[in-house]
Amino acid sequence: MFQQRREHLVSHMKQQQIDGAILVPGANMYYFTGLQLKQSERLTFAIITANNQLYFLVPQVEVNKVDTSNGGTIFYYSDEEGPTQTLEQLTRELGKLQTIGVEYDSMRVKEQRAIEKLTYQSICDIGASIRELRMAKDPHEIQLMRQAVKIVEESLEAILPTIQVGVSEMDVAAQLEYEMRRRGSEGTPFGTIVASGYRGALPHGRASTKKIEQGELIVLDFGSIYQGYVADITRTVALGDISPTLKNMYQLVKQANEAAIAAIKPGMTAHHIDMIARDVINNAGYGQYFTHRLGHGIGLSAHEEPYLMQQNELVLTAGMTFTVEPGIYVKDIGGVRIEDNLLVTEDGYENLMTYSKELIIL
Repeated sequence: MFQQRREHLVSHMKQQQIDGAILVPGANMYYFTGLQLKQSERLTFAIITANNQLYFLVPQVEVNKVDTSNGGTIFYYSDEEGPTQTLEQLTRELGKLQTIGVEYDSMRVKEQRAIEKLTYQSICDIGASIRELRMAKDPHEIQLMRQAVKIVEESLEAILPTIQVGVSEMDVAAQLEYEMRRRGSEGTPFGTIVASGYRGALPHGRASTKKIEQGELIVLDFGSIYQGYVADITRTVALGDISPTLKNMYQLVKQANEAAIAAIKPGMTAHHIDMIARDVINNAGYGQYFTHRLGHGIGLSAHEEPYLMQQNELVLTAGMTFTVEPGIYVKDIGGVRIEDNLLVTEDGYENLMTYSKELIIL
């Protein structure tokens, strides 16, 4: 699997006359090499050459995580020695390179200073090629995402009875994260959002010490990670009876979510899907309160391409996975968001989520 992915990357590299691609710890390194690490104070990167040779520069403490069964040569250093001599050894092994490609979005100055010691003529951003390769998910990736979705949906069902008057948003968030861990989540891809009442008007209202009150809507936006792959769900629930205004907001968002999803198929543009949802909300007079794009790609990262937003003329193709999450946010009143994870199929779409979108009144 990883070897095949590197072959696809190498094909792009040859077209662009790139002699080596340098990947730092994160989603791209994992996607192409299987090595799952986070950036730290210890210098770490992988190099894929145009003849499909793979090299790792890693600290000694991480050597046992490197799987070379699918190819790869390890250069490692101890904490006491530092990476300088090992980097020199790697430079001699690589020889002179003409052009190297790096991840402009992910590389820190720390890694940049290190690779300046390599012998090369020019440097370019290889991010666009990588994003293009990662957008279409293979069956294995989709299966992992299904499991991540199962985790969030089961966890949501488990915590609903705990949402009561006087319970804090942080308590609800902690319970959600506990339930996801119990079901196999490796952590959370972003800070769990629990935004009740007036705080629901904050699209990124991370859980606070606010106590939940009767008659409020509660926006629950949270994610799981399963074998590196992310699920991202939002449901908005009510505690007791809510006002007609809030009910109307909820139904509009639900209508926008369903209208956009129904239109998903290969050949549609990201802009068009966004506008279908936006038109529903605009036509009801709430356009100024829908303040973000309709959705974002999802996979090894919680936010990746494709982005469903205005002016994005990217054409949808089979294998793309992304969220559809319209929202309405009215200051001092509250907010509503409903979010699903979608897969573009050969002739339409599949909603990876099955959790009800009818208003749940607790």
